[in-house]
Amino acid sequence: MALLGTLKGFGVTEIFQLISQQMKTGTLVLISPEANVSIAFEDGVIVGISSDQWTMDPRAEILIKGGFIHEKQLKMALDNVKKSATWDEILISQGKLKKTFLLKAANVVIKDILLDIFQWKEGGYRFEDWEVETDNMLTCHIQSEGVILNTLRVIDEWPLIKQKIPPTDYCPVTIMPLTEAIVRKHDLSEVDTHIFDLIDETRTIENIIRESLEPPVEALSSMVKLIDAGLVEVFPQGKKDTRDTSIARKILLGHLKNAMVFVLLVICIAGLIMAGNPRIIKGYLIPQEIKEYIETQKEIAQQYAKQEIWLSRINTGNNAPRPSSSPE
Repeated sequence: MALLGTLKGFGVTEIFQLISQQMKTGTLVLISPEANVSIAFEDGVIVGISSDQWTMDPRAEILIKGGFIHEKQLKMALDNVKKSATWDEILISQGKLKKTFLLKAANVVIKDILLDIFQWKEGGYRFEDWEVETDNMLTCHIQSEGVILNTLRVIDEWPLIKQKIPPTDYCPVTIMPLTEAIVRKHDLSEVDTHIFDLIDETRTIENIIRESLEPPVEALSSMVKLIDAGLVEVFPQGKKDTRDTSIARKILLGHLKNAMVFVLLVICIAGLIMAGNPRIIKGYLIPQEIKEYIETQKEIAQQYAKQEIWLSRINTGNNAPRPSSSPE
């Protein structure tokens, strides 16, 4: 099957859905004023991506910006590249690069370029349905259905998130430590907790994004989520005093809130006691007439006691023998 057309008539989303549903094998070439991108598919699964905008391996660029490797190390590795080994394999074998970081960098590149092409509105495409070659591509293994759903979700949510992003040269500061209860309460993902763990007094938002090796859109979304949850605040770089004052204010407000809850609880308990057993209040809210009557009765009882007259011994006639009901 050969496909050929323009993105105005048949969008990237529809093209991916068609290739995925029919489990096609081949190479999709997308051409736009911005770049030319080639995507290799095997049975509908994405197995490789390349772009004519890459002047160097994009993974290396991300690793350098994040501080995981140095330009000098990369240059030395490139100078020693052989047919049997690539620059990344050389650095990994020398212990200068962890494979985990390389894989995360590849994930960033792939997600960024997929997010980009899904928003293209102009350009053309062609699908060449023959055996694919990924030698000059960034290899991967990604289900097309998942790419479509996740990318469209990000595109839909991004405008709202973008409005809340603070200046990237600001320093985020954690307000409280993360606990399992907080993670569950705010439904924090692995990316959210990873971003939280990278926050300290020195890193700017931009530095955290680079060092996280997470796609920038996802990292910024996590930062906004942490800020909205009240777990993080941001300040201009070096404003430690402002940060400390803000944290102290939050702690004080937290204590005041707890104290108010305690006072209200005590008031409620006291009200329930008064309503349920008013006699223990020792006359509180009892009318004066009733108090005087009770005092009078006490005085009468005391007078009887002095005269050795006990009310229990007074014959009221209730115990008088009753007449027999039998006939005489």
